[in-house]
Amino acid sequence: MIQKRVLLLATLFAACGAWAQHHESFLDPQTRPDGTKWIPEPPSVTGGDFANDFYFYQWGMTQREGTTGELALWDESARLCDVFSESMGITLSKGPEGTPEILKLAETAVADAHAANTRVKEYYRRKRPFATFNQPSLKPEEDDRMATTLSYPSGHSSRGWMFALVLSTVAPERTEALMERARIFALNRVVCGHHWKSDIDASLMLVAGIFANVVVTEAYQTQLQKARAEYLEKKRSAQPSR
Repeated sequence: MIQKRVLLLATLFAACGAWAQHHESFLDPQTRPDGTKWIPEPPSVTGGDFANDFYFYQWGMTQREGTTGELALWDESARLCDVFSESMGITLSKGPEGTPEILKLAETAVADAHAANTRVKEYYRRKRPFATFNQPSLKPEEDDRMATTLSYPSGHSSRGWMFALVLSTVAPERTEALMERARIFALNRVVCGHHWKSDIDASLMLVAGIFANVVVTEAYQTQLQKARAEYLEKKRSAQPSR
């Protein structure tokens, strides 16, 4: 048991370290709010409030066939820039001809969401749905690995919510489409069997607090101006010439 716990901690910290090596953040550990102070304890499988989680787990299993299941699998490993390009109305990509300023803004904020989410996950250490019921997920080849990782809140969902919120500050007129895509992205974690409904609800609650602190930083506002200018230029260049 101790060896398994050490291995799990090593895996989580390695993942955080790998992310940190590629992405800066707007907040540091001292200024980033501690989500464990406002994210409630997840529902217990023996408690009455678990009924909603159980309902959505069963619902998710009914959604695995057809286009919903296909999208859930795609969302599992897709890049966030690809997930949100259609909702943003432009193609999000890196490189000088892409949208580097927009992605720098979004990915830096996502790094804060990721760090905050990992802290809460370690605090509550909740087991994933498919592992709880000893049933295959939508991606059974990953089940052995995924069963050693934690569920609450959903890391995928936290990153998706943050990405959509940031893009909404760049393109406010795209907010409805962006947030709807983030909602679907989060629910697809339930379809996969990798997260409980309360996991994705907690991720939105967590990101709301983190984003409120990120968006007021001077660094965010400075980068937002660059991202907004890039977005407007991409929109102008996409308009047909007369």
